[in-house]
Amino acid sequence: MSSGKRSAIPSPRHKASGEVTTVQRALNLLKVVGASERPIGVNEIARRLGKHVSAVSRTLATLEHNGFVERDRENGRFELGVELVALASRLLAELDVVRVARPYLEQLADRTRETASISLWNKTEAINVETVLGPGSIKHIAALGRRNPAHCTATGKAILSQMPASTLKEILSLGLEAYTDRTITTAKALERELRQVRERGYALNVGEFVAETATIAAVIHDRSGRATAAISVTMPAFNFTQKRGQQFAPLIMDAAATISRRLGYHGTPPT
Repeated sequence: MSSGKRSAIPSPRHKASGEVTTVQRALNLLKVVGASERPIGVNEIARRLGKHVSAVSRTLATLEHNGFVERDRENGRFELGVELVALASRLLAELDVVRVARPYLEQLADRTRETASISLWNKTEAINVETVLGPGSIKHIAALGRRNPAHCTATGKAILSQMPASTLKEILSLGLEAYTDRTITTAKALERELRQVRERGYALNVGEFVAETATIAAVIHDRSGRATAAISVTMPAFNFTQKRGQQFAPLIMDAAATISRRLGYHGTPPT
C-alpha cells in the first residue's frame, strides 16, 4: 500500500538532474568570478548570472568553505581561491615553459643547424635552462645554468626590453660590466638598444658577452603578459652573417609567439 510520504522521495533521475543543476550553477559562478579583473560583489555576480542574490550567496558560501573562492573581509567582494590552484597544479606543471618550449627548440636547432636554447628571467639576468644542439659540424655548447647578463646577451636584452622602467633602473644601478670590447656599458646606449629590440621584435648579441659567439633571441610571455623567458639560437661568431640573422630571426620570433600562446598569452604586455 502506497503512502504520500513515499511519493515525496525524489527518483534517482530527478536527484541527478538536481545535482547537475547545482554543479552547473557553481561552475557558472566561478566563471563570472574568474572573468572579473578585480574582486566582485554578490549583487554584481547575481546580475551577470540572472539569478537571485540569495541563491548566489548560498553557492558562494559553499565555494568559500571549500576554498574555491575567497572573500575580502573589508568589502565583502569575492575572487578565486587557492584551492583551484591546487587542483590545477598538475596541469600547470605540464604546461611550464620548458616543457612547452622543448619541441620548438628541436625544430629551431634542426632548421638553423645551430644551438637552440631557452632562458628564464631571474630578477636581473636570464638563466639558461634548456638547450638542444643542432646537427651542424661546429656546435656551440650553451651550459645549463649559465647566467646571461641582461645588458649584453640576446636573451637578457629580449626580456629586459619588455620589463618596467624600475627593472632597467635596478640593472643600471648595478653597473654595466664590460665583458668584451663590444659590451654596452652606458645607460644611453642600452636604452637605445632596447628600443631597437622592441621595434624589430628580437634581440641580437654578436660578441658582446663572449667574443666568439653570436645569438638571436625573442621574448616569451606568460598568460598574464609578463616577459618571463626568451628562446634563442646561438652560433660561433664566424658563422654569423647579416643574411643568416635575417633568415633566423623570423623563425625564432614565430617560435616565441607560439610558445607564448601555448602558455595562455593572447594579448599585449602589461604597461
